[in-house]
Order: sequence, then structure tokens, then C-alpha cells
Amino acid sequence: MGNNQKKSEQQNNTQNILQDLMKSNLKAQTHIDLQLKNYTLSNKQVAQLNNSLVKCQKLKSLVLNLNKESISDDQINQLFTKYSSIKKYVETGNNVSNDQIYSQILFFLNIFYEGNHDCQELRLNDIEAQGNILLEETMSNLINLNSLQLNLDGNQLGDGGAVWICKVLSRCKTLNNLNMQLWKNKIGDRGISSIAEGISSCAQLTTLTLNASANLFGKEGAFSISTTLSSCKMLTHLDINLFNNQIGEEGASAICRVIGSCQLLENLKFVLCNNQIGDRVAFCFGTALSNLMSLINLKFCFSKNKISDEGVLNVGLGLSQCIQLKNLDIRMKFNKIGNDGASAIGSAIGNCKYLDNLSFFIGGNQIGNDGAQNIGLCLSKCTQLTNLDFRIQQNQIGDDGASTIGTALGNCKLLTNLIFYIHANQIGDNGAQNIGLGLSKCTQLTNLELALGQNQIGNDGASTIGTALGNCKLLTNLKFYIYANQIGDNGAQNIGLGLSKCTQLTNLDFRIQQNQIGNDGASTIGTALGNCKLLTNLKFYIGANQIGDNGAQNIGLGLSKCTQLKNLDFIIQQNQIGNDGASTIGTALGNCKLLTNLIFYI
Repeated sequence: MGNNQKKSEQQNNTQNILQDLMKSNLKAQTHIDLQLKNYTLSNKQVAQLNNSLVKCQKLKSLVLNLNKESISDDQINQLFTKYSSIKKYVETGNNVSNDQIYSQILFFLNIFYEGNHDCQELRLNDIEAQGNILLEETMSNLINLNSLQLNLDGNQLGDGGAVWICKVLSRCKTLNNLNMQLWKNKIGDRGISSIAEGISSCAQLTTLTLNASANLFGKEGAFSISTTLSSCKMLTHLDINLFNNQIGEEGASAICRVIGSCQLLENLKFVLCNNQIGDRVAFCFGTALSNLMSLINLKFCFSKNKISDEGVLNVGLGLSQCIQLKNLDIRMKFNKIGNDGASAIGSAIGNCKYLDNLSFFIGGNQIGNDGAQNIGLCLSKCTQLTNLDFRIQQNQIGDDGASTIGTALGNCKLLTNLIFYIHANQIGDNGAQNIGLGLSKCTQLTNLELALGQNQIGNDGASTIGTALGNCKLLTNLKFYIYANQIGDNGAQNIGLGLSKCTQLTNLDFRIQQNQIGNDGASTIGTALGNCKLLTNLKFYIGANQIGDNGAQNIGLGLSKCTQLKNLDFIIQQNQIGNDGASTIGTALGNCKLLTNLIFYI
């Protein structure tokens, strides 16, 4: 479809939306949700919109979505399918535009894949000047409006457009709930200061969401945000995202100090990733947390900065005061945190005994056994957890640290969902055995992601892990990554025996490549596959081992029973498989008649 035709269709759709609004009973409207994504309103349409809104005297809630996007839903889904390991790191949701999601994906691909990927930097299209969409006079008439959401991602508003937002907000005296999505709008210090001034006019706010990530403001803009927050005394919910700006230590510290004065907060989300901040900011944030003892939900993201033990110690002290927390999400990966900082955070988590949901991302730091042991000792006190996402990969953890963390898992008997990433450490059999012993007590699990790859695990550790899998009989979704270790036939056989008991699985991602597995181990794993008859999605990576025809034949026989498969990713190359093994696998594929997607390397 040509650009001119697409623009014509968009304008027609815009007109239809506005016509529907004008035909409605405007005087009775209490909630209006205008989804005008990728549309540019003409002067006539702006007038129609404002003339309609002026008549909505009972209007309490207004959503205006004018996000500009060049990335489709399908493109995002394809990227998440291709790079599934980074999906958890990316902020999504109804308010996040596809272009913003794409930029986050690119950011994490550059970290985890070190630039070795095929995604290109997003180039925003030139945006036609939109002008003032909501007029001051219009907003002045909406005397009952208590909720306003402006989705303006990628509009390249600049400082001039920010002045328009300020004027709109200055008329919103009755707002309780304000949500502004302003990602990548070329807003500098002057612009964010104008927006902050507008927010200050909304003296009755209890809920504020401000996503100003990927803009151009620095510390002066951050100072303006801090001044505004100091006037928002009634806030119970604050969500502020300043990812990828240039605010620096002074600006971020000022915001942190003021957050600590918002003592009515029950929900706080604070994102400061990739801002070159260090211990000074972490110290101020810790002090702020110590004042927020009413918090129930807390998420803070300080990843890819320069924070070390010195700053994290105070974060831990502050967090330890937040004993009412039920949901906690900590993201501090790729900093300079060592044992002391990890121990402080661990101690704080141990104080949060009411936690139902915990996400703890602290991979890519400098944590050794001492830090991991203290994290484990404190995690063992969180006995009410039902959902745990624990990522401590790419550190320097050995058997002692892994063992204590494993014991802690055994105390979390109510878990139904567990993501446990401890790959790329220095864990051997003893550590893996204790992880397995702990995991074996988590019998209520329905979803499990277990990443133990790139360690030093042999048969003994793998065997105990396998036994643990066999105890998790309720699993419907399993990701099992134990690649690049030292596992031979005996360990693989016990993994297979455990897997064979997981008969409720519908989704299995099984990666045991780069080990020392021969025919016996492969055969038992193959038999296990045959027990998983409900599978619809299977990723099976067992390449770079020592498997011959006999092992491949048994894998094929097992695969032939997985007749419900729709998606199969099967990689078994770099083994010693000949014609007999390949033939049986080929016959098995013929039984998978429902397949729509197949990736096959032999």
C-alpha cells in the first residue's frame, strides 16, 4: 500500500471516530477513549474534537492516544519469538507504543548479543506539525474530569509542544489520575520544565504516570521534576520512567530525595536505566525508601549504570523498612555490585515476609559466594511467595553460594511460577545438587524456567536436577537450559527419567547441547519425549554431543508420539548420527502432521 493511500485511509478512520463521537449523547458521556494512533488531525478535526468535548459536562475520564508508530504488532511478536530470552526485560503494556518496545528490544540485544543481531536502529518518520489539540478553553469546561491519559510517543513534540501540554494541564484542577506517555519527543530541559509546571497545577493528584524516556533533558529538567513532585503531597501511586536520558548524578539524586517525601505512596515504579548514575543516586534512593513504609508494590530499575556496593548498602537499609511489600521487582543488572551490596539487598528481602511476587534481576555484577549465600539465607524467609523471577547469572558464584540459594528454594513451597537463571557462574556438582534438592520441594509449579548453562555441572548434579524435575508433575510450561556443562550419559539419563514424569507439558524448551552425552543418555531423553504427548510447542537442542544412530533412533521414536506439535525447533547437529538415526527421526517428523513451523538442523 502506498503512503498516500495509507494516509488517506488513516484520515478517513479519524473522521469516522470523530463522527461517532459527535453523534453520541455528549452530555451523558463520562468516559471517552480516542484511539487515533498514527493519525494527524487537521485544523477542522481539532475544532470538531474540542467542540464535542466542551459539551461533555459529565466527563470524568479522557484517553487520547496519538502515538506515532512505524513498527507493527506482528514485527514485535516476531522479535519476541526470535529473541525470547529478552522478553522479560522489556516494558510492555497498553500504554507502551510498539516503537518504544522495539527500542527497548534493540537496547537489550546490544547488551546480551553484543551487537550480533539483525535489528536496525529505529528511524522516526518526519511528523507533521500537529498544533494544539486540546484547547485551554476546552479543558476549562471539563470541570468533572478526574482522569487524563495522553499517549504521545514518537510525536517529536520538542520544547514547543511541551508548552502546549503545560497549558492543558494548567486547566485540569480536578485531576486525580494523570498518565503521560512522552517517549522520544526531543524534549529538552525547557520542555520538561514546562510539563513539570503543568503537573504542579494538578494539586489533587493521587496517581501520576510520567514516561519521559529517551528524550534530551539533563539535570536542570530533573530538578524541575523534583520540584513538581515535592508539591504532589497526595500521591499514592507514582510511576516515573526516565530511562536513557542525560540527567546525571545531581538530577537523579534530587528526584530520589523528593520521592522520599511522598509518604502516602503505596505503589512506586522508578526507572533510571542507562543514565550513568552511581552510588550517590543509589544512596539517596535508599534514604527515600526508608521513609516509604506504606509501600505495597515497588519496582525500581537501575540497570546498566555504575552502582557499586557503597550505594547498594543504603538501598538495602532503606528497603528493609518496607515491610508491608507484597510485590517487589528489583532490576540492578550490569552494575558493579559485589558481595557486600548483594548481602544488603538480600537482608532487606528477608524482611519482606509478606511478599507474594518477587522479581530480582542482579545478573552481570561481581557477586561471589558470600553475597549469594546471604541472598539465599534471606530468600528462605519469603515463604509466602507464589511467583519468583530470580536472575543472578553472569557473576562469580560457586557451589557454596548456589547451595544456599538452592536450600532457600526448598522453603518456597507455594511457588506456582519460577524463573531461575544462574547460568554463566562457577557452579559444580555440589551446588547443582543442592539446587535440585530445593527445587524438588516446589511441587506446585506449573511454569518453570531453569537456566544452569555455562557452569561446571557433571553427572551427579544433573542427576539430582533430573530427580527434581520428576517431582514437578503439574508443569505445563518448561524451559530447561543446562547446555555447556560436563554432563555424560548417567546425568542425561536421570534428566530423562525426571522429564518423563512431566506428562502435562504443552510447551517445552529443552537445551542440553555442548555436553558429553552419548547413546544411552539420548535414548532415555527420547523416551521421555514420548511421554509428553500433549506438547504443541517444542524446542529441542541436543547438538554438539556424542550421539550416534542408536540414540538418534530413540529420540526419533519418542518424537513420533508428539502428534499434537504445531511448532518444532529441532537441532541435533554436530553428533555422530548416520543413516539409521536420521531415517527414524525423519519418520517421526512424518507423524507430526499438525506442524505449521519447523526448524530442523541435523
